[in-house]
Formats: sequence, C-alpha cells, structure tokens
Amino acid sequence: MKVSRNAGSVSILRKARGLAGGTNLMRNSKRKANAFRLVLVGVGASCSFATTALAGGFDIHEQSTVFLGSASAGVAAGGSIGSMFWNPAATGQFSGFNTESSYTLILPNADVSVTSFAGQSTAGAPSSFTNAGDITIPAVTGASYGTYQVSKDLFLGMAINSPFGLATKPDNVDYLGSYLGVTSKLITINANPTIAYRIAPGVTIGAGIQIEWAQTKLQFRTSSTSIAQFLGEGWAVGATAGIMLEPVAGTTIGLGYRSQMTHDLDGNLSGLGPSHDATSTLDLPDIVTLSLRQEMTPTTRLLGTVEWTNWSRFQNVAVSAPGIPALNVAANWNDGWFFSLGGEYDYSPLLTLRSGVAYELSPIDDASKRLVQVPDNNRVWLNIGASYKCEFCRSLLNSEQTTLDFGYSHVFIQDGAFDLETPTGIPVTGLVRNAEFDLLSMGVRTKW
Repeated sequence: MKVSRNAGSVSILRKARGLAGGTNLMRNSKRKANAFRLVLVGVGASCSFATTALAGGFDIHEQSTVFLGSASAGVAAGGSIGSMFWNPAATGQFSGFNTESSYTLILPNADVSVTSFAGQSTAGAPSSFTNAGDITIPAVTGASYGTYQVSKDLFLGMAINSPFGLATKPDNVDYLGSYLGVTSKLITINANPTIAYRIAPGVTIGAGIQIEWAQTKLQFRTSSTSIAQFLGEGWAVGATAGIMLEPVAGTTIGLGYRSQMTHDLDGNLSGLGPSHDATSTLDLPDIVTLSLRQEMTPTTRLLGTVEWTNWSRFQNVAVSAPGIPALNVAANWNDGWFFSLGGEYDYSPLLTLRSGVAYELSPIDDASKRLVQVPDNNRVWLNIGASYKCEFCRSLLNSEQTTLDFGYSHVFIQDGAFDLETPTGIPVTGLVRNAEFDLLSMGVRTKW
C-alpha cells in the first residue's frame, strides 16, 4: 500500500506501539506459544551469528596468529603447532616440547535497518524505529597449544580453543527488529587432547578428542517496557583426525577433519511471567580442511587451503519447555566453502613476512535465512603478518627459541537483505549494510 511520508510514519508508529504495548504475551496460551517462538527465533539467531566478526556461519577462523597472517592458507599443512587445530597430525611436526598462544582483537561493524513493516514502507518512520545502528560488539578471542615428543615417532598435544562464538547487540534496542532479538551471545570452550604418530618417513597420522562447553544467551523484546531472556548451557564430545604427507622435500600436504557435535542446552527462560525451564539443541558442523605448503625457494613458500564446512547439518533449532510442545525454526543453511592462497618470505634469518587472500562462500544464501542478528554473506579476506625470532625473549625465558607473531586482516562482506516474519505473522524486510571487520592478532611460539 502506498502511503505518504507522514501517514506512513503514523501508521508504522501505531503498529509498532500496538505490538509493543497492546499485546501481552502472557494473557493466553496462544500468545505464550508466540513468545516461545520468539525465543526460538532468537536462539536460532544466536546460533547463527558469528559472521560479523568471524567466519561464515559462526565458526571462528582466528585460531593462530601465524595463519591469520596468511588468510588461513596452509593451515592444515604445518608451519606452527597451531596447525593442529585443523589437523591433529601437525602435533608431530616439531621435536621436543613446544607451546603457542595467540590473542586476536576483533573490531566488527554491521548496520541493520528495517525497510518495511506489516507490508508498509518505513520510509516515513523515525530512524529510532527503523535503524538498529551497529549491531556488533568488539571482542577478543584466544587459542593455546602444546606438544611433547614422547619418542622418536610418537607425539602428544593439547589445544584449548573457542571454535564457535558470537556476540551482537544493536545500538538502538528499541527499533522494530528488536521483537526478533536484542542481544545474542554464544560462547564455546573446547579442550582437544591429540596424539600423532609417524608411521613412515614423510607420513604422520593424528587423532584427538574434543570436549566442548557451550553457553548461549538471548534477550528479546516482548513489549515496549519488557525484555525476556533465555540462557542455556551444555556439553558435547567429538573427535579430530588427520594426516600429513611430505612426498618430496619441500612439499607438505595436510588433510584434517573436525567432527560434528551436538549440544543439548539446558537453561531458563525469564521475563515472560514465572521463569520456565527450557532446553534447546545446537547442531554444530563437521569440517574438512585440505592444505598445501610448498617451498618455492629456500626463503619462499607458497600456501593454499580449501575448507568445507557441513553447515547443511544446521537445518533447524528447537526449544521446548514443560507443558509447551517443541517448537522449531528452520535455518536450511547450505554447506560453507573457504578458499585461500598465501605465501611466506624469510626476509632475514630472524624475520619472516607473510600475506594471503581468501574468498568465503556463506552458508546463508537467501534473505529468508538472514535474521536481523545474522548479517552473513560472501566475503573477501585480505591479510598480512610477520614473525620475529626474539633473541632477548629467548634469553629472558631461558628457551631454545621464542618467536613473536603479528597479524592483521580486513574482511569485506557483501550487503544483504532479510525477509522475515515475526512470531505473530507480521512481515518485516530490511537491509544489512557496511558489514566488515578488522582483526589484530599477536602471538608467541616457544620451543623449550
């Protein structure tokens, strides 16, 4: 329906205020069910958004400063023990006792706006009703690794990571999209003991166990004056496996696998009258990574990676509570693909420079799958990095060798649209613009 600017503004304001103040989600069972659907949508969003600051879907690529510098090119083919995140066979690439830690600052941005509400354009409505502003939150993520050579061919390792995560909250928590979600968070902590064995010269195999804790938090608006919250947590167990081949001197090929995991999240729903026990299921994908590390000259190496993520496993999210039938929201994601190419150059015996570029195909390929908290789309990564063998640090730590790593990345994300319905069936459309992020990373590697 075509409306004038002022008429459209008044109409949109009335609809929004009617939704906010004129409905009470606790008056009857139908409205209570709608509230639970709203929880479900928000949980789906919280389980679907790490993309503003991280990687396609909500997996985190930033697991090593070394490989951040190369745009994840070569990640499963060794070069640092951080490679064991993608390929546990990398546990056996260095002799003795080795450690590595990386810390990455994530500076994201994504602007969300509503373009129509209940079939009417929001062109005449105040920006306080239509614009979320930036929905992202700066964050820091870290990863730590350790490996120990038990015998000539046997190696043990341990990795502590956050493989999946997200954090979003709109600058304007009162905009129309807040009825789909206000705050969304997902935190994971993963312990991954590994073992690697060199079965023949140039052939190393590895395997590991994943023990992962996850917590998800969702806040969403139920009226103009109230916000409800779902908070749940749970554990999951998985595995890793991989192989590293050196067919000729200077060539390393790595193939790694991280298994799928399922978190049964037990939690609590509050803000809708009495608190309710609630549960949700989070299906995480398996990941296969193939990488090449090729020595071109004694000081130059070519790096490459192709990675497949089984996001098509993430088809729906369910939330259930006593007395309420299990409710589902469809995700219907596709598989994700990541392609990267990079290189390393030893500028001197102490300084190594690296760079890389990557292109990522998002698992979200349709406006109906892009929730307001999920500004994911195809993206381009541009990365640079450096490593410096610190003689002073080696003396200070009394280590055999200590290397300082630095990395920077800028990621461009395509603009995208969303086309959704509220739990009460009101259609809402909008746009995600200016989605991008910067990554600043520092790390230290030590051979003891």
